[in-house]
Amino acid sequence: MKITKAFLPLGLTLAVVVSVTLSAMIWTNPAQYERNRQRSSNTPTTELNTRPQKDVYLPTQVLYSNELGNQELLNNRKVNLTTEIRESLAKWDLGRVQKIQVNSQADYMHYLNMKSSILMSYAAPINVKMFNKVFGSSLNRNNAEISRIMIPLNDSKHLYLLNDKNQEVYQVRVRDRNVKELRKILKENLFRINVKMQWLNKEAVPYVTNSVTVPSYSYLVNQQSTDYFTTRLLNKGESTNVSAKKNKDNTIYSDGASRQLTVYNKRGTALYEDYSALQSTFTFSQALSASYSAVKSIGIPMENLRYYGYNDARSTVTYRSFVEGFPIFNQSNYGAARIQMLSQGVRRYNFSLYSLQVPVPTDRKAVSLPSTQSVMNQLTAAGYNKSKISTVQLGYQWVTSTSSDKVVNLTPTWYVYYNGSWKTYTQLLKQQQ
Repeated sequence: MKITKAFLPLGLTLAVVVSVTLSAMIWTNPAQYERNRQRSSNTPTTELNTRPQKDVYLPTQVLYSNELGNQELLNNRKVNLTTEIRESLAKWDLGRVQKIQVNSQADYMHYLNMKSSILMSYAAPINVKMFNKVFGSSLNRNNAEISRIMIPLNDSKHLYLLNDKNQEVYQVRVRDRNVKELRKILKENLFRINVKMQWLNKEAVPYVTNSVTVPSYSYLVNQQSTDYFTTRLLNKGESTNVSAKKNKDNTIYSDGASRQLTVYNKRGTALYEDYSALQSTFTFSQALSASYSAVKSIGIPMENLRYYGYNDARSTVTYRSFVEGFPIFNQSNYGAARIQMLSQGVRRYNFSLYSLQVPVPTDRKAVSLPSTQSVMNQLTAAGYNKSKISTVQLGYQWVTSTSSDKVVNLTPTWYVYYNGSWKTYTQLLKQQQ
């Protein structure tokens, strides 16, 4: 009791001294206080916007083949279907990986059309190392590239990792396997589109066999402030003086040394360039991980973001936003974000200033789209060279609402990757008229 009474006055005195000192710091240097307060207020936003790497690198498409070999493209509008399947597979014990000899495209297509199976597909290849991160496994052959995961429902001992590029098949030994959860997922109220896997030049594509009706959506959009991006990319928590130069079509912000941010307000896009990076070359694995870290550093919302493409020659990784299981195009010319890691330590990040917030009620009707073969027939009849069509993809076209610049309309349509760029099939047909 005596000790407590002795220390109580001393403790109160120290508390008063600390309080007065902190108050004096704020009174004499309010700018420093504001910067610290701004940093702390930005932190929760950053955490809310980020998404684990294992989610960004999930497959983008799920296809089911029943016992008769009939195939359906699946989507769940209430929960993320690929996440559900990943959580089920993560409980499996995956073992030895063995490469299987494939002699032709027909042999390879046998795996893509396997009866009673689930086929999970990527928009662009990953490698086994990334597969291990996504699915919590520890397979060998880390550098082997894959573009699909084939899960036989009637084979209790194996699953298969497939690579369309070279028609490669890797058989994975499975122990402690339980498909009951997967079968339960397949019985949920899913959006189903009848398809058939076929070759389109060198790409395996799920051909939609009949006309299909796909819903339209409208979303509130958010445009993040330029200050937000300059703080994250140029200041980075440092006391850096940022200069601004306004031009006719853009504004260029610079730290005066090695970093520059160009904002194109009319287009709603930005280009960040950093000439101070230490690492100049990347392996495929390093590019996938480094680009994810770059997207996190930008601070764009990642809730609907998915890995969508990789260009080895340019060391470029592309990410797109997804809605209801389909990719969004026209958010910008490159998607939601494009990360370039060039030689001599140069980094270029292209990204959209706009992001989707919440869906809003709309009277816009669902759109009826023709089958894949019908689209191909129309394009070839219009004079397009089929050999220059790399792939076709059901996706959403991002169009600003005429009634409000705070709303964007997402209209389903066919996108065609023709001669190195994405365009809607209607745009291509109009160009030939």
